[in-house]
Amino acid sequence: MLKITEETNLSNNKLELLYPKFSKIFLVISILCILWIIIVIIGIYSLEMNHNWAVLTLNNWVLFVSILIGIFIILNLFFYYHYFFSIGKIIEFEESEEEFLHGKHIFIYTYPSDSKGGIFSKTYIQIDETSVLRLRNLMIPPDDLWKNFK
Repeated sequence: MLKITEETNLSNNKLELLYPKFSKIFLVISILCILWIIIVIIGIYSLEMNHNWAVLTLNNWVLFVSILIGIFIILNLFFYYHYFFSIGKIIEFEESEEEFLHGKHIFIYTYPSDSKGGIFSKTYIQIDETSVLRLRNLMIPPDDLWKNFK
């Protein structure tokens, strides 16, 4: 049986929102830096301005932007691997009794995983010739069922 802890799921949702935003910011900054280098090149070679008219020389700007883009690439790789390995920690396998239906092994997944009581829907999905997935979704929580009797 699969178990997803709520705390891990919450932190994973934050990562899902945070990492793409940082990646987009890194992409926009990189594009702006490349456009700045193009402006510096146009200023030096087309407009025949001084080599350090943009505070730094062209070589220094290219070196600076290259280092900056390299840092962004390393950070994006870190984001990707951190997110990838955090997803792997979400799913924990619990030991459970093996169930069979018509000679097929049944894998059970309940959502939400810590639900006890209430009314569940059960959906059976055939995985292959020997395996079936049973999805149990909580339709009516136990509090909603018993609130009229309190």
